[in-house]
Amino acid sequence: MKNSRNLLTRRGLIKAGGSLAAAAPLLASTGTAHAQQEGIDVIVIGGGFAGCTAARELGNAGLKTVILEARPILGGRTHTGEYNKHPTEFGGTWVHWCQPNVWAEMNRYGLGVKESAGAAPDIAAWMVDGKVRTEASNVYLDIFVGAMQKFCDVDGMGGMTVFPQAHAPFATDTWKQYDNMTCVERIEALDATAEEKSLLNSWVAICCHNDPSTAGFVDMLKWYSLGDFNVGLLWDRCGHYKIEEGTAGLIDRLIADGKPEVKLSTAVKKVVQSADSVEVTVESGEVYRAKRVICTVPMNTLKNVEFSPPLMPAKVTASEQKHTGSGLKFYFTIDKNVGNYLASAPHPFPMSMFWTEYAESDTTTLVAFASPTELDLLDPEVLTPYVQQFIPGAKVIDTAGFPWAEDEYIQGTWCFYRKGQFTNALAALQEAEGLVHFASADSANGWRGFIDGAIERGNHVAHAVISELVKA
Repeated sequence: MKNSRNLLTRRGLIKAGGSLAAAAPLLASTGTAHAQQEGIDVIVIGGGFAGCTAARELGNAGLKTVILEARPILGGRTHTGEYNKHPTEFGGTWVHWCQPNVWAEMNRYGLGVKESAGAAPDIAAWMVDGKVRTEASNVYLDIFVGAMQKFCDVDGMGGMTVFPQAHAPFATDTWKQYDNMTCVERIEALDATAEEKSLLNSWVAICCHNDPSTAGFVDMLKWYSLGDFNVGLLWDRCGHYKIEEGTAGLIDRLIADGKPEVKLSTAVKKVVQSADSVEVTVESGEVYRAKRVICTVPMNTLKNVEFSPPLMPAKVTASEQKHTGSGLKFYFTIDKNVGNYLASAPHPFPMSMFWTEYAESDTTTLVAFASPTELDLLDPEVLTPYVQQFIPGAKVIDTAGFPWAEDEYIQGTWCFYRKGQFTNALAALQEAEGLVHFASADSANGWRGFIDGAIERGNHVAHAVISELVKA
């Protein structure tokens, strides 16, 4: 069986194929020769979904656009690769027709959908006080759904008055009264059983991809609104459906449509505004000049780019604090066929959740989510005893994953806010500063932290720039 642990380094990730292979026709056109550094309408900093969506819109509006991407591949916090001869998403993965922006793009380009088997498990196992209970999944769901209803019912209406419009977070300010509370503080205050609190702790850990005590309660209420105040619907929208052609397939189509010039391995170090243009200096020393800049750098690394004039303090503070997402998403294969299976454990158990990706005749491959840990969970010998607490006798025979939090240009997984960041960061991260606009999944109004949120912001900001340059 192929060992994919070489994905641990950026160089290994590129050698593994995936997005790079899918984008080969595109990359042939970028070359290594110096691009024309002036006469550019818009520079897009970052080639994730926000940047590629923005570039598509700008190109279709007739604006000369250049993407400067620090990493050797496009895709941002997504990467379509291969594990055990199966197409595998090592970063952002799931989509849904209730995620309107990504679904519209999939329809636009005729992309298909496939299911994750573990999204509808037959068997569930969950840990309470160090002991594992294994039952039919409906038993787990009954307890978990009841716990979530208690957790989110802050208003006697299931939380519906907090974010009545899931894609318009500023429609009311009711949420402000809850933004000084962590999810753990809310859990501890509940009149709930130890079992209910354990399931909630595990759920929050996977959502914030960290110790649940770091997670802002307001962001959990926001996620709940995106599921129409029903955790079953939220689960279905977060972890059930994938793009059949892979996330790389959508990235490729965005680029082919907008036809921007793409400069890979071109990390931006400095952005300087003048009265009518912006100069962008990259690590090699080259300087690019454009009428506008759209910066899609992740919130966690925004602080590493020098801006003149300096960024507003709220942006810098948010970047220095970072959002919570900094755990590990990875895959592992065991020597048993356990069917459609889901496991849940509260922090500080190394894995908050894992479930079946696919089962074969005598093996099962599962996808797992871990909060930050000193353990090398990509070492089968380290991982096996933790898996065996749920699946006695199972042996981990292979693993694969990529540590996004260790990548110098990413420094995190998906965005989940700490307490206070909804108040202090969201609006600031969206705000343009002079000729520089900002677009990122980390500042989306709707599905923030998701592919959908990145596309939302890329579209929105691109059209603001088009209005300034074309329609003015």
